[in-house]
Amino acid sequence: MQSKLLSLLAVIALLLFFWGVPLYAQEQVLQTGAEETPESETALTNTVSQPFSWESAGDVLKYAITITRFDEKTGSFTDYFFHETTEEETEACLIHLEPILPVGRYRSEIKVYNVLGQPEEDLTSYDEFTVRKAYKPHVRSISYPLYMRSTIYLDDVDNNGIIEAEGQNLFLPGKTENALEHTRYYLSGSHTVEPVSVVSHDDAHNRKITFAFDMKQLDVGTYWLYAQDASGLHSEESPSNTITVKFRKWMDVDIEGGYAFPFVLHDETFPEYMAKQLPMTLQGKLVVVPYKRVWGYAGIGVRGNYSRLYRENDGYSLDGNLGMLHLLGVYQLPLFKRRVLLELHGGAGITYFNNIKYHFAHSIDSDALNTINISLDAGASIQFYINKRLYTEMAADYVFTKNSDMILGVIIPSAGIGWQF
Repeated sequence: MQSKLLSLLAVIALLLFFWGVPLYAQEQVLQTGAEETPESETALTNTVSQPFSWESAGDVLKYAITITRFDEKTGSFTDYFFHETTEEETEACLIHLEPILPVGRYRSEIKVYNVLGQPEEDLTSYDEFTVRKAYKPHVRSISYPLYMRSTIYLDDVDNNGIIEAEGQNLFLPGKTENALEHTRYYLSGSHTVEPVSVVSHDDAHNRKITFAFDMKQLDVGTYWLYAQDASGLHSEESPSNTITVKFRKWMDVDIEGGYAFPFVLHDETFPEYMAKQLPMTLQGKLVVVPYKRVWGYAGIGVRGNYSRLYRENDGYSLDGNLGMLHLLGVYQLPLFKRRVLLELHGGAGITYFNNIKYHFAHSIDSDALNTINISLDAGASIQFYINKRLYTEMAADYVFTKNSDMILGVIIPSAGIGWQF
């Protein structure tokens, strides 16, 4: 009987053993799963903290922090938050405000308590700060509606400076940058350009805004449109918010020809034997302009003219050739939407007196004068464009030449017609 009882107890113990192990294991799995539920992750992710820090006052017992908030209705500050630091917060000089401060203007007062628990009034610090609502703007696309693309041509006479942007959180600019909520827009490239005005805005969704920019402030280059909210968050630099400013042609080549009317300004030799007014002269100019910016164009040019000299006097005649060739530095300024171009130029070159002879009676001739002299040229011109290529030009140059026998200064007015390639 005793042995049967022992056998029964052994069987019951064995059954309890094999039945109890799975139950224990299942309970552990459920508990572990509960600790990893998505709800727990969401709670951690959505926890928002607002740090508040200050400079350490040294070895102290604690800090007492009072924050007051500005009331727009009363125009005064009222108490909003008070906290005395723990040992850990005192050491770190950092607390996390709970609940977080809403948008507004605030003042803070930080009192210092020494190791004896007494306040140190002379160490109390005060500060003012602003809490702003943060919306990170995003610019998805930018375009210049005049061309329906993200390119602006500075030499287009129809330029209007209108730029359109699409994206998210594109709020209207604030009246002032000190406003609690505002959005600042600007083009950033070789320099920063602010819009002149807002042409239109998608008030309902804040996804589209159109600006007017001053075309005189835009220069050649690549620009990024930045949208920056009051907290400092701004759109990122990417191809989607890029706009390019350039000229339709990166280089201009001007060829012009016409007539010049040289007039000797100072010299005794030419007026005595040839008169002050020289014969009508052929002239031509080639200008290459590879550097174009909003402030003007810069390039180099070559200008030449040729005069056939001839004069009869009592008992003799005088004839010959006079040529000038100068290499010039050129600056051009477009005016009136590029319909008029003002040019300043200057440089150095040569003046060539060729085969100048005196002819006397009985076929007696003097020795020919052939000499090349260094000369300087400085002048200005104005071009009037009949269309985008054809233009007329009026100019005036002063040429100075010096050699062993003369110092020649000549004013050379000219007029011609040209073509721009």
